[in-house]
Amino acid sequence: MKNRSASLADVLGVIVCVALAASLVPRTILKQRVQARSSACSSNLRTIGLAFHNYYSAYKRLPAGTGGTTGNDDPAKSNQGLLGPLVGVLPFCEQQRLWEQVANPYENKRTGVAFPPMGPIPLFDPAAYEPWGQGPDIYRCPEAHPGDQAESTKVIRSLQLPITAMGVTANYVASYGDGTVLQGKVVQGRPDANESRSRRAANRGAFMTSQPLKFRDFLDGLSNTILYSEVVSSQKRDPGVSEIIRDVRGLSKAPAECLRAAEADTKQFWEFGRGSCWADGRPVYTGFQTVLPPNSPSCTSEHGIDEPIVSASSLHADGVHVLIGDGSVIFITDNIDAGDSAKAGVGLEPGYTPPGMPSPYGLWGALGTTASAERIDVQFPQVTPRSRSSNRASMQTSVWTDNKSGAQLTAEFIEIVDQKTIRLKHASGTIHEVPLHTLIPSDIYRAIEMDVMQRNPPGN
Repeated sequence: MKNRSASLADVLGVIVCVALAASLVPRTILKQRVQARSSACSSNLRTIGLAFHNYYSAYKRLPAGTGGTTGNDDPAKSNQGLLGPLVGVLPFCEQQRLWEQVANPYENKRTGVAFPPMGPIPLFDPAAYEPWGQGPDIYRCPEAHPGDQAESTKVIRSLQLPITAMGVTANYVASYGDGTVLQGKVVQGRPDANESRSRRAANRGAFMTSQPLKFRDFLDGLSNTILYSEVVSSQKRDPGVSEIIRDVRGLSKAPAECLRAAEADTKQFWEFGRGSCWADGRPVYTGFQTVLPPNSPSCTSEHGIDEPIVSASSLHADGVHVLIGDGSVIFITDNIDAGDSAKAGVGLEPGYTPPGMPSPYGLWGALGTTASAERIDVQFPQVTPRSRSSNRASMQTSVWTDNKSGAQLTAEFIEIVDQKTIRLKHASGTIHEVPLHTLIPSDIYRAIEMDVMQRNPPGN
């Protein structure tokens, strides 16, 4: 009887252990997926950083926060100097085909409407000017646009992505530093002496509207200055996730007003979300300031989008990735020292922090300035590049190229059907089925190799 009771207890113990192990497996898989997505975000930032350094090698300056063609008020005939840095570095991010579409005269084949080199304004209808709806996948983090990345079962018979909200958005944003005064104002033409002096005083970040910077301007050192970070994006306002509060009075003199506005019941919002237009360089679209800590609210003042306080944000746990000027990527936590957000930003007008003073916004603000002579003694952990061989899904995500049109798609290989058709899955969830022979030869070989390995995994 005792032996029988012992056996029953052993069986029950095994059942409990198996049930416990089974409950832990999904959590482990989920954690691995989160880590993989976070690693993909930091990898994209690192690639963008390399693109900026290659751009600098070619042009001896960084791209301006906003720039482009001016002199025509017709939004279809000029981009009105609103293009952001992500447009300028396209050819340095292996996006030569998209860059050539933007840089040359473009004609919509469906409508016959022609556009000048460098395109219309970034907010122009992407169905009419298609390059603005084809933002590269490398400008988007797999984890940072939950509203726009819903799974889809739509099957597309080409490598061309449909015009969707996801194709318009970006998750990587330029650092406008710790400035608070009119950081979004775009200057048409040459500013007068007073405006030029005010802009130089108030703009202390790696990027500023209508003006490129050089590495020699980074007196604090490239290794002490943030170039880029990330943001949770959505084309339309996503309540509580990707939104911008509007008409917050006194914002530039007290950024803390944005925090108070976020708690108010009477707050109003812009209809668009953060990161809603990858080609537009204005801070509300693809910029941020090192003023409020990461994952804080974003606001604009009574001056509209010309005067924002916009924050870096992510869906990673407890912080955001940032790209440093030397090309490294570090992780900044939400509780970083951000000084006193009740203090005014830097400016020449009375009531503002005088130019040349340390950032009012602590270590976070200091990391955003290029030339404030602030010593940064904190050592932040660098995000190490992931090994592509460590993740099977990542290993099967590749760039596929059409052998005639040159159209490219970054997608995960699924299978080859009937030895004739390749099936691919884009990050947006769309399935692409194209004849295998329409790919370039190296892609055909790679697809066959993947299919063979998938059907005959090692060890079988």
